[in-house]
Amino acid sequence: MISTLVYQLTKDATIDEIKQAGFDTNYTENGKDLYAVNSNGVPYTAAYFAATGDPLADLSEDMAAEEKARAVYENLIDLSDDPDVTGVLLWLRQREIVHFQRFKELYDDYKKMGIGKKKDIR
Repeated sequence: MISTLVYQLTKDATIDEIKQAGFDTNYTENGKDLYAVNSNGVPYTAAYFAATGDPLADLSEDMAAEEKARAVYENLIDLSDDPDVTGVLLWLRQREIVHFQRFKELYDDYKKMGIGKKKDIR
């Protein structure tokens, strides 16, 4: 979604506009397409995903990821002065909130059922 948003904002940009926006280094290697990196330029990698085999631990990590994404969208909303961009970011933020709620519901259900609890080995 973010890549599509950036594409829509840059598809008709001139080279001068690209330079003025500080998008020239990305343009040099990727044209107007995006290369998935974080705000510090660290490339995306699937190594960020972790699984433990314990549903409670894994759902906790999923909930944390949703909260981190929500926080990033809120920061982007703070930086945006374009109502169309802000509208998309608000929708994405709400999606993270709903995802968190669904993961939390499953976490709570699993916990009640005793799923994910380690057996006492004493």
